[in-house]
Amino acid sequence: MRKQIFSIYGIYVGLLFAALWMNACEKKPVNYFYPSRIFSPTSVSILAYDTVVNISWPASLYTNTFHVSYTVQIGRDSTFQSGADFTLVADTNFIVVTDDTLADRVKYFVRIRANAAAGADSSNWVYATSSFTLSGVQIFGTLLNSDILDNAVRLNWKPTPGVNLIVLTDAIGDTMHVNVSSTDNANGMIIITGLKPATTYTAQIYAGTKSKGIISFTTKASLSGNIIDLRSITGRPTVLYDTLPQIPSGSIVLLARGQTYTIPSSYTFDRTVTIMSGMGFSTPAVLLLSSNFDATGNIDSLRFSDLTIATNGAQYFMNVGNKATIATLSVVNCTTQGVFTNSFIRLKAANDTIRKLYVNNCILDSIGIQSKYAVFYANASSSAVINQIEIHNSTFYNFYYFIRQDNVNASSCMIDHCTFNAFVNQGGYFINYTYFPSTFILSNCIFGSTLDPTSSNWIKSTPNLTVTNCFYTTDCVFSSNSIYGATAYNGSSTALFRSPATGDFTLMDASFASGYKAGDPRWLP
Repeated sequence: MRKQIFSIYGIYVGLLFAALWMNACEKKPVNYFYPSRIFSPTSVSILAYDTVVNISWPASLYTNTFHVSYTVQIGRDSTFQSGADFTLVADTNFIVVTDDTLADRVKYFVRIRANAAAGADSSNWVYATSSFTLSGVQIFGTLLNSDILDNAVRLNWKPTPGVNLIVLTDAIGDTMHVNVSSTDNANGMIIITGLKPATTYTAQIYAGTKSKGIISFTTKASLSGNIIDLRSITGRPTVLYDTLPQIPSGSIVLLARGQTYTIPSSYTFDRTVTIMSGMGFSTPAVLLLSSNFDATGNIDSLRFSDLTIATNGAQYFMNVGNKATIATLSVVNCTTQGVFTNSFIRLKAANDTIRKLYVNNCILDSIGIQSKYAVFYANASSSAVINQIEIHNSTFYNFYYFIRQDNVNASSCMIDHCTFNAFVNQGGYFINYTYFPSTFILSNCIFGSTLDPTSSNWIKSTPNLTVTNCFYTTDCVFSSNSIYGATAYNGSSTALFRSPATGDFTLMDASFASGYKAGDPRWLP
């Protein structure tokens, strides 16, 4: 009987455990969290480039249990009160947008929300904390001073398929539409006339409706004052030489482009004058010097602009042998032709002074090597001085010294965006000051080969010199006072420049050119 009771009890316990085990193994439904509103993305990340922008954001919370899409809006108004330029629904937490959809050089703003899903409403909008702009493609080339007139501009660009239009917009919003022919595009150049003087324009070039580049420029002011126009006088090479003594101080003398004007013997300036080629895009007028220019007395300014300065036996362009003070001497957009055996500009009389020497957009070569003279030279024995020297956007090659001033206290020397090559030999210095100016700056310059590495010197003594974004090639070697402050370029001048022997210093290293933008801008590829 007792055995039977235990048997029944054992069956009962076994059934109880079986029931408990079956209950424990039974699957129960999971209660997922479904919010009444989808959570907003927590932030927006933007990476914009020239023609593409990457926009990404963290996935909304709790979206791993159900599928959520996102609405991305891009607009020009940070509040989006005026609507969106572009709206996209994305199944991912990132999008990529190109300038096929968005305009280049326009400031855009972004907002994002998670869309309604699984019975929950859409999230609130999340606004990016910063804007973005696509910089766009740039096929326009650099504009030089000689490309801009008072009423016209010569634009150049990299020939690009589909280019058919240039739109010019002035400062008050007036526009000019200029069709670009297939021939213009193949040449990568067009001359646009009918512009307003002293006016800033923005030019934008298009292939169809797509912008391919933008550039700004300001037209030159129309000439005013006492204009002495010699352009219509032909067959008289000495007409400039004959006319200069007769004109009033402050006159502007216009020469015919492509015509040669001879200076048969030394001429001494004693008044303010500007000598320049008339505006145009053909070759400039040629000053052919059998002897040099000189100066005397107090002169407010001498300006030489848009000229080819050639020698027919002249050892100098200007050799001041009289007592003279010139407030400003300017040489702008000029090139030399032939060999100047001594200096380009020299002061040799006691106390001669140029208060400011200004050089811009020039190419000067073959100066001073035979006679060991500097390109710009204030004579050591005469206490002559060029007080301020300012040189921009120019190229100098085949010369002995560049600047020499002894035993005087000049105030400043600033040289920016210049290219130098084939310079200094026979123990010469690139720059030689006895007392260095308080402002002494070399910026954005390229130094190519030295003529004789065994007897070429950098800058005499230890100057108060600031060097910024300057570079030198492997064949820029000095025997003493080695170059300092500049960065070594890993290549020779013949590797960096297209043809330095023929005066073509176009930069062959495109990454260097675009990365540093150093040297004379005319040589940027």
